[in-house]
Amino acid sequence: MKVAVIGGGPAGVYAALTLSKHAKVYLIEKEDRLGGTCVLYGCIPTKSMLSPLIFSSFLSKFGVNVQFNLNQLREYAINSINTISKGVERLLESNGIEVIHTTGSIRSSIVHAGNEPLNVDNTIISTGTRRERINELKFTEDLAYSNEDYKSVIVIGGDVGGIELSWMMRKLGKEVHLVDRNVSLLTNIDDTLSNVVTNYLSQIGIKLHLGKEVSKISRSSIILSDGESISADAVFLTFGRKPNIEGFEEIPHDKYLYVDEYLRTQVPNVYAAGDIIGTFTAHEAIYGGVVAARNILGYKEEFIVEGVPKVIYIHPQIAYVGVTSGKCVIVNTVSLAKTVVDKEDEGFFKLCVRDNRIVGAVAFMPNAEDVISLISIFIRHQMELKSIMNIVLPHPSYLEALTEALMRLV
Repeated sequence: MKVAVIGGGPAGVYAALTLSKHAKVYLIEKEDRLGGTCVLYGCIPTKSMLSPLIFSSFLSKFGVNVQFNLNQLREYAINSINTISKGVERLLESNGIEVIHTTGSIRSSIVHAGNEPLNVDNTIISTGTRRERINELKFTEDLAYSNEDYKSVIVIGGDVGGIELSWMMRKLGKEVHLVDRNVSLLTNIDDTLSNVVTNYLSQIGIKLHLGKEVSKISRSSIILSDGESISADAVFLTFGRKPNIEGFEEIPHDKYLYVDEYLRTQVPNVYAAGDIIGTFTAHEAIYGGVVAARNILGYKEEFIVEGVPKVIYIHPQIAYVGVTSGKCVIVNTVSLAKTVVDKEDEGFFKLCVRDNRIVGAVAFMPNAEDVISLISIFIRHQMELKSIMNIVLPHPSYLEALTEALMRLV
């Protein structure tokens, strides 16, 4: 069997690796480097720049002052990008996957690598999304590749990327203006989380301009819908990605490619995974790539969207999963022994149950991703509370927030 995987991001890479044990795999990637948006422009450079600041924020609790500058963070980011991208290249090569650096497309039901037709039995489209450039405006992914420094920045968009960038810049000592059309941040996730995070960012000195639209924008200034004018050294946008549909117009789609629960498009033997179908995290893309690949190999596995954890990498960390409806309890994490050990003085964990099962949770605390990932397992495996009550979690740890919440619920 021969399979073409179009797109060398997380979905494409993991699809190719899954298939490589059983098929001849061609991976088509238009970029010179592998890894896709996540490795080259998104989560890897961003988290590489955030990680030292999170570490220094933790040390500051013990009176240790460690400072970084923007160029140091950029150096860390570029090193991470190169290391991981080259690692992906070696991994694919060692698994016998043929990488073709050109533009992939499907024309008249035939896969093309550039202008050359490719004879394959199945195809996975994982071309991701791209930025729609607006004049000379900056986006979050430009930061690692620039050599500019700033005393002040304007960040437009209070989403995950906007919160991470604003926190990063503030920890570097910059004046930060964060603008969002909603009256509070993260309102689509949970009201408690929204209120706490909005207040926290304001307390650390980020100037919030909420419930306002941007009516005019330039490289270094904006005018808001209420007439307020704000100037800074740079303006960053955090939204505006569009799926890479070009070359696949004959595959049924609206904004994204249509797929069923098995990630099959409406064209026989053509599958799709990752941001091209409307998922927005690298781990969802990885999961989707594996599911699509396994279904090509004859399995019949559904792509389950419920219970996928999401994380915002600041300090304290933000993480969430599922929906916060039903019966909910809130644990103030200051009550945990671990917060005393780590000298943490703020944070909360919220757990919600319905019909004897956990349906969602949010956390604003150190290591939030750990407890939320554990809850993700409970949700995705539809575990009942009586089974979950048997878990034993380490002490002292932030995972004990879950133990405390369960004790209040049952």
